[in-house]
Amino acid sequence: MDVRTGKPFAVRGTNYFTIVSAGGRLQDRFFSPAVFDADTVDADFHRLAERGYTTVRLFLDSCSVGPDCISRVGVDGLNPAYLESIAETMRIAERTGVFLLLTSNDLPDGGEYTGIAYRSDPSEFEGYRNSVFLTAAGAEAAAAYWDDLLTGLAALDAPFGSVLAWSIVNEMWVFKEQPPLTLRSGTLRGADGGSYDMADAGQRRGLVLAGFSHYLDSVAAVIRSHDPDGLVTSGFFAPQFPNPTSTGGDWYVDTAPLLGTVDLDFFDFHAYPGGDITLAKLAENFGMTATPDVPVVMGEAGAFLHDYRTVESAALALQHWVAQSCEAGFDGWLHWGYLRAPVAIGDATWGLVDDDGYLLDVLAPANWPDPCTPTLADPDIARSGTATASNSLPDEPPAAAIDGDPGTQWGSGGDAPQWLEVHFPASTVGRVRLNVAQYPAGRTVHDVAVRTAAGGWTTVAVADGVTADGDLVDVSFTPVDNVVAVRVTTTVSPSWVSWRAVEVLAE
Repeated sequence: MDVRTGKPFAVRGTNYFTIVSAGGRLQDRFFSPAVFDADTVDADFHRLAERGYTTVRLFLDSCSVGPDCISRVGVDGLNPAYLESIAETMRIAERTGVFLLLTSNDLPDGGEYTGIAYRSDPSEFEGYRNSVFLTAAGAEAAAAYWDDLLTGLAALDAPFGSVLAWSIVNEMWVFKEQPPLTLRSGTLRGADGGSYDMADAGQRRGLVLAGFSHYLDSVAAVIRSHDPDGLVTSGFFAPQFPNPTSTGGDWYVDTAPLLGTVDLDFFDFHAYPGGDITLAKLAENFGMTATPDVPVVMGEAGAFLHDYRTVESAALALQHWVAQSCEAGFDGWLHWGYLRAPVAIGDATWGLVDDDGYLLDVLAPANWPDPCTPTLADPDIARSGTATASNSLPDEPPAAAIDGDPGTQWGSGGDAPQWLEVHFPASTVGRVRLNVAQYPAGRTVHDVAVRTAAGGWTTVAVADGVTADGDLVDVSFTPVDNVVAVRVTTTVSPSWVSWRAVEVLAE
């Protein structure tokens, strides 16, 4: 409930980061005193507030250790200058009316916190994740860190009322291929003091649950001692069961048993469109279907550049993704991100301010007040049509090129020439966009033809050039009325002919 208005508070906002080159690598250093720019933050927060956005998610400790980071080598506690940047951001949020979701990414590498956490025998609890999240010592270290953090902010008169929620961990997970998850014998003491038989799969799962629960509850207690009226949350990506997904790779997370049992006010689950399973299956993996009354926000949701090649397709996908998530039980959404992260640090997504702020306006609560009802109409005529082809692989049918799912594609299974046809109700057509699925790269030639209701095919354009996997071939021509079908015939290609997506547009 928003105490200012007496109405339900809508979590609608974005993730905000400032990624710079540091020590030969790219890193989010938003709060670093050497990087922090209060004037820019103030202007950006105002820009968000004017459009109805309510929430900004920031990473407290991505700048983990160093002279201008939250901790320093060989120095106990936290860097006061860094904490002042956090406090000033809280003041800016208070002035602009935007609320913050402040999340820890990891224990800082300095400040002696890891010295507390890494007490376990590495043959039993290996690695910085497993030893931190699955042991009592790890929870003790996290409690000490959060106590220092909040004590330091309070000393700077930072306005805690500007914080929507304190997030204990950005994404909580452990390594599957490290002890104790790899152990198949012996008995270990869990973070809760209980004994767990590593020969039993159920008890191995129980050991993880005990560790996660103890960590979250321990830190939540510290946070509430400093900010009794504040909310507490934590972030997670989707578990890989019961519905198999590649999300997380060799990392393990288990959220379903945590829902309704740990001391969190709401959960922060991360889910992006274009993945390998549906949103409904992601919700099941999270455990949301079994415990629908637990509040959940989608703290990260963005459109990957390699999946959505235009900002318009990204906007359409995001609106429909959010609308679907309403049905799955999500209660709020934070876009990833305000700025576009550099491609070099991993999968980049469209930023809110890309293309003159296209997404900033299209996704704004002021322009899209009901997130459960999309305002954007699908401009792709092909999406409502049917597709046929000269040839197809069994698991790459023609329909996969027009289904709007970036994870599927049509594959002919053969060399050029090959064709794909899309049939739809009579429409005006002046543009065809083709998302390339091709290896190796090389010269390709594509004949684009249309057929009107009167019958007969007419070539309207030929695309001839060097293409590579993931390219977008954008073909425009003088609009033709009363078109009922489009055919793309590839006559030259160094690879088997296939398309990730074929879009048919009016112009």
